[in-house]
Amino acid sequence: MNLRDGIGILKKAGQVAADVAMTQPGIRRRVERVQATVEVIRREVETIAAQAEARAQVLLRELQEEALRARKQIDRQRSASDHYRTLGLQNGASLDDVKKAYRKMMRQHHPDKHSTDAAAEARAHDRAQAINEAYRELTALLTGRENRAAH
Repeated sequence: MNLRDGIGILKKAGQVAADVAMTQPGIRRRVERVQATVEVIRREVETIAAQAEARAQVLLRELQEEALRARKQIDRQRSASDHYRTLGLQNGASLDDVKKAYRKMMRQHHPDKHSTDAAAEARAHDRAQAINEAYRELTALLTGRENRAAH
């Protein structure tokens, strides 16, 4: 007889012993109680694991959104010089200065002021779009908010 055969015989003997033990009512009840307890614990652990996974997914999504907002702010910071220049301001101007410059620039370059000349109106329209973008980006940069409605 080799080792593998010996292990096989031991496994069969163990199964026979378990089968004989299960014929005893007291042992059977204890085994069934343990099995029921194990099943309850297994379900609880599965529930806790599912809740932890769901929370981890929520946290991951929140972190991704925060990283995206931070990336947008970094991009705004990089392009801020151009936007300040569009509004005729020095870098680092305050939010109040940005608002004042925006209103002044829009009064000067609003397309409605050039409604009698189509070419001038088109140029004013393009300039107004650039002014609006500069204002939107600078206010978002200076307030940390995504849109003017949140101000």
